[in-house]
Amino acid sequence: MRRKYEFFNKILENERNWHISQSQKKLLDSLFNGIRIEVKNVIDIGSGRTSIQYLTDRFPDLKIRGIVYPGDTRKIDPIKKCVKNTNYELIEMDFNHLDLKESFDIVLAHLFLGEAEKFAGNKFGKILDKLLSIKTEYLVMVNHERDEIDYNFLKQKIEEKGKILKENSAVSEEGNKTSGVLVKLN
Repeated sequence: MRRKYEFFNKILENERNWHISQSQKKLLDSLFNGIRIEVKNVIDIGSGRTSIQYLTDRFPDLKIRGIVYPGDTRKIDPIKKCVKNTNYELIEMDFNHLDLKESFDIVLAHLFLGEAEKFAGNKFGKILDKLLSIKTEYLVMVNHERDEIDYNFLKQKIEEKGKILKENSAVSEEGNKTSGVLVKLN
């Protein structure tokens, strides 16, 4: 029983001491440094603890809105346990129901495209079209290489709606590769 208690205490301690990895911070910094406007309105699509932590640190004077699929405790619980900043609001909503009339300065989709197909029968092309239809000046997308995203298709779709300003990638301490793009939409 004592061993089980120690195991759970270690998990809780790791969550309390969690911080964004240096590789993800550097990748996000490299993309966000290309944004050339005064930022007033940011939304995080498919929020997770990394993206919410990054955005709340980078924009401490803004209220960051994060969209999380309803009931997705894999995302919600770690955000609530690990993100110490309070300048965010989590909205449990199917991305397909997002109001496209509102506009944003920046939309972040961190590890969203590969993840979104797991819910509500979503298809990659439909999700990407919806993401690219959000009224925003800048879109930042980061995806795991293991999600097997068709980057040729992704780039083709982006070029229909805007321009890729910057591309970068990072490898985590565990060896996972992520690739990101900063997009300026028309």
